[in-house]
Amino acid sequence: MISQTELVDDLKTLNQIAQNLNRSIHVHEVLQQTLEQLLQLMGLETGWIFVRDPLSTERWAGSGFRLVATHNLPPALALDVGEVWNKGCACQTLCLDGVLTQAYNEVQCSRLAEATGERHGLAIHASTPLRSGENVLGILNVAAEDWTAFNERGLALLTTVGSQIGIALERARLFEMVQEQRIHEQAALLDLTNQLLSQPDLDKLLDTVVEEVRKLLQVDAAAVLLVEQDAPYLRFRAASGWRSKPVENAYRVPLETTNSGKVMRTQQPLLIEDTADYPPIGGMMGWLQAEGFRSAAIMPLVTQGRSIGTLVIDTRELRRFSETEVRFLRLMANQAALAIEKARLQREEIQRHRMEEELNVGRQIQLSMLPKTFPTAPGWEFAAVYEAANQVGGDFYDIFQLPGEAGRLGVVIADVSDKGVPAALFMALSRTTLRNQALRGRSPAEALILTNRYIQEDSRSDMFLSAFYGVLETRNGRFIFSNAGHNWPLWRRAAAGRVEQLTTAGIVLGVLAEIELGQREVDLLPGDCLVFYTDGVTEALNGVEEEFGRERLVTAVSDILTADPDLSAQGLVDELLAAVRAFTGDAAQHDDITLCVVKWVGE
Repeated sequence: MISQTELVDDLKTLNQIAQNLNRSIHVHEVLQQTLEQLLQLMGLETGWIFVRDPLSTERWAGSGFRLVATHNLPPALALDVGEVWNKGCACQTLCLDGVLTQAYNEVQCSRLAEATGERHGLAIHASTPLRSGENVLGILNVAAEDWTAFNERGLALLTTVGSQIGIALERARLFEMVQEQRIHEQAALLDLTNQLLSQPDLDKLLDTVVEEVRKLLQVDAAAVLLVEQDAPYLRFRAASGWRSKPVENAYRVPLETTNSGKVMRTQQPLLIEDTADYPPIGGMMGWLQAEGFRSAAIMPLVTQGRSIGTLVIDTRELRRFSETEVRFLRLMANQAALAIEKARLQREEIQRHRMEEELNVGRQIQLSMLPKTFPTAPGWEFAAVYEAANQVGGDFYDIFQLPGEAGRLGVVIADVSDKGVPAALFMALSRTTLRNQALRGRSPAEALILTNRYIQEDSRSDMFLSAFYGVLETRNGRFIFSNAGHNWPLWRRAAAGRVEQLTTAGIVLGVLAEIELGQREVDLLPGDCLVFYTDGVTEALNGVEEEFGRERLVTAVSDILTADPDLSAQGLVDELLAAVRAFTGDAAQHDDITLCVVKWVGE
């Protein structure tokens, strides 16, 4: 009979053994202590533990096994005795043959039988298999002189400790498998990340994502869907393993009513064990059912808290994705989202640089069309300023010598309806056409009408322009002009001390094939000046979105020249631009600003 004291001691020691085995991640490190505690409880002195290791091919301690713990081996069984340990033994053979099926087994020790030298009378050992379910993970041996050394209490302790060791070994094995799986995942993710980060082309990057995801998770198909800007759809951007061609066929799915849309909104994965529970909607029904998918997993692609699309994997057989697979897929989706966002930003940066280069080209085109110097005419001053709202714009002006009688100058100011590079190119076409007509000796109205006709024939855009063209005879001050829908120039009459508008009827160029324009003639006097401008001046906005307006411009011209009648043309341009700037303050410039002044200062 087991005494109460022995039972308490046994339970304390067994509890300590269980705690040691459960606390340790590396179970092999505590097996030596466990063996010693067990032998002490059983009143025995010698024992050893084998652990199954199919990768171990060395014959030391038996092929397919590793000797992980020993205690108080007799000299004849010392570990450096090669003839004893450099081979297998009976208990290992019985284990491999599936004979060690009992909780404990009596084994006539083959190693002790073959050993020469002092054995301390040891001849047999009790062997208990270290099990986890039906799997035998090792053998625990405790040696004695004969079977009478093993009492009922001792054998019960042996089987209990053997069971605890088996459970601990299985736990350690599973932990190692998880670690290996995570190492595999980390290696796969590292490889995928390196591939994605080294691929700046977004389309090739997306192709890499679906191919790698499909291969690593061993699924039938994979696809990346990205949200369309300002549209309630997700569009297929890459696909692998699909029978149809969703990218080439421009398949798209609604955001509001589909699983991908739901995943994007919630930013949570969706696992579909049976697609029969999620029938496709409307226009998707035909092409999606034809794929024969049975199970699916949809992962959100999220970057900086913003959903940009989904990563979808599909199988044509029913499949339940494990937690490990889902975690791995989520990690891959995160890496893919980061790479997609990086590629998108790179593409935008490239496009921005390309746009800047195009704008620089457009600016050079535009600036080359503006006069670098003005013609010289005795008693006359010319000045102008041009400030684009962007790098390039659609305003232009020109003052040039006309053929024929000396002192005849052409004066042009115009404004294209658009901005940027297209406006600059349209401006170049319009400026060249109008100049050619003017240099042929056409009257202002005729030159503008023919310019309109040629623009209609040559231009394929929807842009149009307002234009003013006048012919100035500098010897007598006669000014003949026509206006195609442009802002009316201002005429400051020095003798009368007032500002008038040079009005005439006309329509913008580039809208109608045939137009009619009026033409007028005025006679300037010494001291008079003309102010030409585009609507970027009169429509300049201040902080409360109030326009500068024509009346303020008229007032500014009048006040400035009343205060200083002898102010030069360049001085008037500078003062007027300063007045506009004072009005707008820190408000952004929304349109191109052009001012041009012609002043007859006299002899």
